[in-house]
Amino acid sequence: MNSPLQIRLTQLLLQQTLSPNPLFQIHSLLITTALQSHHPSALFSLYKLSLSNPSTLSHAAKLLPQVQDPNKWSLMIRHASAAAPLKALSLFRQMRAVAGDDPFVYASLIKACNKSHAFLEGKSVHCRVIRLGLDSNVNVSNSLISFYMGSANLMGYADVMFDGVLVKSVVSVNCMISGNVDRGKFDVGLSLFVRMLTGCFGLNVKPNCVTFVILVSGCVKFGGYRDGNALRCCCFKMGLGHNIEICNALIDMYAKFGRISDAESVFSDVAAQKDLVSWNSLMWGYAISGDFERAFSLFGRMRIEDVGPDRVSFSCLLSSCVDLRLGAMIHARVKSNGLEFDVSVGTALISMYANCRKIESARKFFDEIPKENIEYWNTMIHAYVNNGLANEGLKLFDQIKPGKLEPDEVTLLGLITACRDIGELNKSIILHSMVESDERFKRSLILGNALIDMYAKCGTTAKARDVFDSMRKKDVVSWTSMVVAYALNGEGEKSIATFKEMRDENFIPNSVTFVGVLSACSHSGLVDEGRILYEMMCDVYNIEPEIEHCGCMVDMFARAGKIEDARVFIGNMPMEPSARFWRMLVNGCRVNGEIGLGLRFVSGVNELEGSNESEDSVISSNVYAEAGRWGDVVSRREFMVVEKYSKVAGKSLIAN
Repeated sequence: MNSPLQIRLTQLLLQQTLSPNPLFQIHSLLITTALQSHHPSALFSLYKLSLSNPSTLSHAAKLLPQVQDPNKWSLMIRHASAAAPLKALSLFRQMRAVAGDDPFVYASLIKACNKSHAFLEGKSVHCRVIRLGLDSNVNVSNSLISFYMGSANLMGYADVMFDGVLVKSVVSVNCMISGNVDRGKFDVGLSLFVRMLTGCFGLNVKPNCVTFVILVSGCVKFGGYRDGNALRCCCFKMGLGHNIEICNALIDMYAKFGRISDAESVFSDVAAQKDLVSWNSLMWGYAISGDFERAFSLFGRMRIEDVGPDRVSFSCLLSSCVDLRLGAMIHARVKSNGLEFDVSVGTALISMYANCRKIESARKFFDEIPKENIEYWNTMIHAYVNNGLANEGLKLFDQIKPGKLEPDEVTLLGLITACRDIGELNKSIILHSMVESDERFKRSLILGNALIDMYAKCGTTAKARDVFDSMRKKDVVSWTSMVVAYALNGEGEKSIATFKEMRDENFIPNSVTFVGVLSACSHSGLVDEGRILYEMMCDVYNIEPEIEHCGCMVDMFARAGKIEDARVFIGNMPMEPSARFWRMLVNGCRVNGEIGLGLRFVSGVNELEGSNESEDSVISSNVYAEAGRWGDVVSRREFMVVEKYSKVAGKSLIAN
């Protein structure tokens, strides 16, 4: 190894990691210079270098038979467990005879079982660990706790393992906290944290940055703003207030709670330590709050501070962009960064153009990119649907080549929404059969709820009920969808019966549920039932009445001819009545022959907030006509001609 080339090869083999092409070149040089055959250490170095990069792991597997070092198997399993867990399990079957009792091998193997959800194999490894006496090893026991916490059915084993560890470490406790938070038991995770603070697991076992990141992330899912704030205070007391990982988790938490000022405060505290994740987290906060100007301003600050944006940065920025000019500028920057064909950025660009009502530009970009991912098709289908072009979305689906791309849940949701919007029953039935033919889709709660809504808008409550009854699992949205389905189609008594059934099944109705059932009472003339339900909403479920609930009640009274009850209700509403409420009264008076009372209400309608001159003029004209005041009718209609009022044209689904 004295030639300059050999010396250079030796230096290259000492690197931490290499991408595939340079690694293959080094291997070819090792062969041509005979270093591979004459110096086993060179081959072993190449083997370790191949293991360092997940993309060259398969190359390391090819080298495995030629490597003579006794540690080759353990090294392979330890690296494969992270990048290719199933490969690690396969390798262990080959090396069991020479596996020995290296605890790191078994810890890696248990992690591989966890990642690949191979719970039966994991239990087998646990048995082998016990036979070898390695169950007391810290790395192995921590891996086993994490493994058992990975399944809701095996969490009891994790508790037993944890209680059996004599000397617990912060890693052990973190495994338990993480597992409980992941399984929805945030309170249990928080109680473990409190026990750790009070020294229950030993005076040396104190929370670290990983503990706080787990719990702060859990606050977003299950806890709340108050818990997150308390954790932040605790961080400062423990000297971890400026830890970048914790601060990034806090920025993300505050942003998702809509507490942008708090997120900005943490962002400022990080100062020079902030990394790209910090910038992206705050930008995402601006994006989800709909503040594109501040998101764009932050993007500008990134450039000034020489922080290079990545695909997440562009996706965040584009998701909130509704300015076509700035959107085009961002698109140009995406191109210069070589990210135009990244799936997340590409779909964000399509959505941006669609949100700017430039569906042609969205389609133009869609046509230019390689459409090898179903996500592109999903985004374009949803773009058409959201822009009122449901038929175009359905046509686009027909262009997906069968066998090359498989539709997923998002695809079907877009198509179901399209059929719902245009009342396309035939295609609705075809989509329903697609859902029924795939077990994945049949289990989907989202698709089940969407199908109920689709059939309801197509006027087929019997099919909506069939979907509802066949659902293996239901949530409050499922019940609400069925209540609303009956209400939309004038089947008030069935809507109320479904509502009662929902309560009997111990589901708690929400604000939307009550809008549906009150609407059913309104359209079916069920005044007494409507009163009872409104009182139940306020007194039993403590739901604050919104304008939609009040609108249903006023409409219900007006349709039933109970004009005085409607007037009293309007006077007691928790919000100021708009012109819409008085229009309901005027219409109610006209339909029920209370023309004199209707005339009294007409005069005040135009003076109210929310008045629509065109609609109010038509209503006034109709009431004057009913009263025989033809002079006022002519005057009103001449006024409409002079002011060039026009009624929004109706749209026939049949003609379409």
